[in-house]
Amino acid sequence: MKPSELRALTDDQLRQKLDELRNQVRDLRFAAALGQLRDTAAIRKARKDIARILTILSERERARLAEQGLLPPPKLTRRERRKRREQLAQQQRKG
Repeated sequence: MKPSELRALTDDQLRQKLDELRNQVRDLRFAAALGQLRDTAAIRKARKDIARILTILSERERARLAEQGLLPPPKLTRRERRKRREQLAQQQRKG
């Protein structure tokens, strides 16, 4: 599934989809062990979808915690640090 499709789902729907995918991976691995699996890429696709869902759930949880002020501020990117440094240098020249 595409991340945009997953983001449109609620947390409960994502958790349900996660359970379905975990069961699917288990079944696919079992079929592969028995030599009955034709599409071996299906395991990889399901695992990638699981990772996408877990990432979205994690992002949502971090956003909730950030709104409550329970998380430290995110680190600045190199571009943001450079911009701040330039602004401070300009203020020091002026002042």
